[in-house]
Amino acid sequence: MRVVVREAFKAYINHQPEDFHVGQKIKGDTAVLLLRRCAAVDPEDDEARELADLLDDSKDDEDQEQEPPRTPATPEVVPIDVQGDGANGGPPPGPPGELDIDATVADVLAWVGEDTSRAREALAQEQAKDHPRSTLVKQLTPIAGADGQ
Repeated sequence: MRVVVREAFKAYINHQPEDFHVGQKIKGDTAVLLLRRCAAVDPEDDEARELADLLDDSKDDEDQEQEPPRTPATPEVVPIDVQGDGANGGPPPGPPGELDIDATVADVLAWVGEDTSRAREALAQEQAKDHPRSTLVKQLTPIAGADGQ
């Protein structure tokens, strides 16, 4: 299965951010995941077109606004600033929602992204624990701007 990126975006694949660029061809499981998440991709082969049609039909049939359940391999699609001047606006990259401080280090860092306020919140919650994870504290400190603390 193959798809072609029609608009630049960033997606978290297995908790790792990956940039996708216009015209880039994606195949295999990543192509399936991007189609299922309605990312800015177009089907390139018959198999991808069939899946896209099936997904479109299921959206029309269901009259619910509920998002399908997410799995660890499901990417979080985040628009990226192609121009480099903040033209895309919107919230900072990173998964939406509340911080789960008991999540894995990778999940907490994915939630934080490069957001200073999120880093400070996560750092404060982690340091308030009886046994803070030194690896997480070490990685959050520079993002939070708390190098001297």
